[in-house]
Amino acid sequence: MRILALTCAFLLIGAPNALAGGWAVTYVDPVPSIQASTTHTVGYWVLQHGTHPFSGDLGKTGLRFQSGADSRQFVGVPLGEPAHYAVTFSLPNGTYEVFGVQGMFQDHPLGTLTVPGTLLVKPVDPQMVQGTVDGPSPWQEIAPPLAKPAVSASPAPAAVTVPDEAPGKPLPLWIIGAVVVGAAGLFLLLRKRLRPFARR
Repeated sequence: MRILALTCAFLLIGAPNALAGGWAVTYVDPVPSIQASTTHTVGYWVLQHGTHPFSGDLGKTGLRFQSGADSRQFVGVPLGEPAHYAVTFSLPNGTYEVFGVQGMFQDHPLGTLTVPGTLLVKPVDPQMVQGTVDGPSPWQEIAPPLAKPAVSASPAPAAVTVPDEAPGKPLPLWIIGAVVVGAAGLFLLLRKRLRPFARR
């Protein structure tokens, strides 16, 4: 009985945030291509339960870049919208695991950044996106990258931009003419060479 009580106590101490509903999700705004040793500014959102702003004092937020034993953390500043921040950073060449620093909440893994290159965002675990915003939406025109402020369980990665393919241009007439003339010439040449065999 004593062992069971100690085990339960250990589990309760080891997971206070889960019991208190204490987790958050970081979403990044669209990120441009990141170049080495260049200053970049990126916007991001820290939402409790992945859906709404934290109502208390969240503490310092930002982004952390981890490459082996090398860890670089950059502190963000609040922007005008609730739960919206911006961080400025500069990194050398390399590959980094990127984490959202979420104040009183545990860091949230965002994905992988290769410098130079783009941030490949890891999809958000749908179980981390729960609850709704009570009352009217806290956002106006500028809002987190969710389909609806309190709904989408797996928003599309905001940091990866795939350029549209340019529509194919029609081939110039002279190329088409050259292909037709070449095909006709090849046909006549083959016909001429095969004629002696046809007579036998």
